[in-house]
Amino acid sequence: MFYIDGISLNKIKDELKRELTGKKINKITKNTETSLSVFFGKTELVFSCNPTFPICYISNSKEGVLENSTGLAANMRKHLLNAMLTDVEQLGFDRILVFKFARINELGEVKNYSIIFEIMGKYSNFILVDGENKIVDLLKRFSLEENRLRAMFPGLQYEQPVIDEKISPIEIGKEEFNRFIEEKTLLKNVEGIGKLTVSNIKDYCDFKNILDAPLSPKIFLNNKRIVLGTVLNIVPKEKYDEVLEFDSFREVINYYINTENLSSSFDTLKTRLLDNINKKVKKNSKILSILKAEAEEKSDFEKYKELGDILAASIYSIKRGMTSLKTYDFYNNREIEIPLEPQLSPQENLEKTYKKYNKLKRGMEANARRNKEINEELEYLNSVKLFIDSSDDTNNLKLIQDELVAQGYLKVQQKKGNKKKVNKEIGYGVLEFEDYRILYGRNNIENDNLTFKVAEKNDIWLHSKNIPGSHVIIKASVVTDEMLMKGAEVAAFYSKSSTGDKISVDYTQKRYINKPKGGKPGFVTYVNEKNIVVAKPEKI
Repeated sequence: MFYIDGISLNKIKDELKRELTGKKINKITKNTETSLSVFFGKTELVFSCNPTFPICYISNSKEGVLENSTGLAANMRKHLLNAMLTDVEQLGFDRILVFKFARINELGEVKNYSIIFEIMGKYSNFILVDGENKIVDLLKRFSLEENRLRAMFPGLQYEQPVIDEKISPIEIGKEEFNRFIEEKTLLKNVEGIGKLTVSNIKDYCDFKNILDAPLSPKIFLNNKRIVLGTVLNIVPKEKYDEVLEFDSFREVINYYINTENLSSSFDTLKTRLLDNINKKVKKNSKILSILKAEAEEKSDFEKYKELGDILAASIYSIKRGMTSLKTYDFYNNREIEIPLEPQLSPQENLEKTYKKYNKLKRGMEANARRNKEINEELEYLNSVKLFIDSSDDTNNLKLIQDELVAQGYLKVQQKKGNKKKVNKEIGYGVLEFEDYRILYGRNNIENDNLTFKVAEKNDIWLHSKNIPGSHVIIKASVVTDEMLMKGAEVAAFYSKSSTGDKISVDYTQKRYINKPKGGKPGFVTYVNEKNIVVAKPEKI
C-alpha cells in the first residue's frame, strides 16, 4: 500500500506547491471515469478518485484519455484554461487539498476558482468551486438522501465534510501528548495522524521527528514485492528486506503506480480492451440465438424429400388443376394428403417440392458452418478476455491490443508521419524450480510463440481441457509425476475457472501439437494426450 494520512499530505502539499505555483493551465483531460489530468505546459497533474487508491500527483508518463471527454472536463476547460495556480493549501490536517487559481476573463476581470480534492477512500471527490466557494461542477454528486450530512451539487455552497473536532498536531504540547499516549487515544484526539504513524510513535520525541522531518519518500520491499510506500520517517508493520529511497514524492509515487499498475493509462487500456471484447461476445451470442431459431425452423427439411419421393411414385395420378393428392405414404405406412399448386403441372409440383428440400438442406448446412465459426470465435474471444482480466502489466495489454488489431477486432488510429515497424519482443511467464522450469503464455501471441518457437519437440505441453487458458511448457531432462502435477496446477491457475474448481488438464509432448491453417492465435489441435484432474490453486 501507499500510506497517506494528514501529516503525509501536508508534506506532499508543500512539494506540489513548489513545483506548480505560478504556472498556467493549458490542457484538461478526463482519463477514466474516476480520474482527470490538468496540464501546466508539459507538466501533468493527475487527480484520481479511484476508491482503492485516491491520489493526486505529477505523472512522469502520459496518461490515457477517454475518447468522449465531455461533462466535467469540458466545464473545467471553460473556467480554468489559462488560469494560473496561485496556491496549494490543506484544510487543517485533513486529507483535503485546495488548489487555488486566478484567471483574467475576456472583460479583463480577475476570476478566482479552486479545485478541492478530497482523499477519502470510496467517498473521494474532485470539486470545482468559484471565488465565493459555490460548486461549479464535481465528479461525484450526492443528495441529502444519499448523504444526510451534506449535499453536493452544482450551485450549492461547498461545505467541508463533518468530522470530529481534534487538536492540530502542530499545537499539541508534550504533556497532553503523553496523556494521549498513555490513554491510547492519539487517533481519536490528534488531527491528521493515521494508524501506521501511531504504531511508529513511542513518545513525544518520535512524534516531533515524524512531524518536523523533511519529506522522506521510501518504498519498502519484501521478496521484490512492495510492502509499503510512504513519505514519512516510518517503517511498516510487515516484514521487509529492502528499502528504496527517493528524492521526491513525484519520483516515489510514479515508481509505486507503475510497479503496481495503477496508472490511468493501464486502467484505460484494460477497460477499452474489455469493452471491445464484451461487445463482440454479446454480438456473437445474439447471432448464435438467431442461428438456433433458424435451425429449429428448418429442422424438418427431410420431410420435403419424403414428400417429393411420394409424389414421384404417384406422378401419373396427378393432373394439372388438382389442389391436393391423397396417396400412400410408404415412409410412415399411412395415407396422407399432399397440397398441390393447381396452376402447375405434375412435374412442376414435384420439382417445387424437391427445390424446397434442397434449399432448406443448404440452409441447414450453412447454418451448421456458421454455428461452428461463431462458436470458435467465441472460444477465441473468451480466451482473450481471460488474458485481459488476468493481466497486470501494461506491455502485456499492448501485445493483446496488437493481436486484436491484427485479427480485425480493433481499430487503432495511426499517427501521421513516418511509420516505423517496431519488432516487439515476445516473452512468457517463467517459474523456476530446482530441477526444472515451467513456462506459460500470458496472451495468445505468447501462447503461439511459446509452443511453436520456444518449446522443443520432447517438452511436455499442457492446457486446461475445453476452456480458455495458457499454454504451459515443462522444461526438464526427466519429467516426474510431481512436475506434471505442478504443470497441471499452473495450467489450471491460468484458465477461465474459479479457485477450487476441479479442472481437467490435457498434456502431451510438443511434437503432437499442430496449428491448423488459418487458425486464430493460441488455437491448436493435438493428439496422444493424457489427462490430469487438479483443483485450481489460489496462487502459484
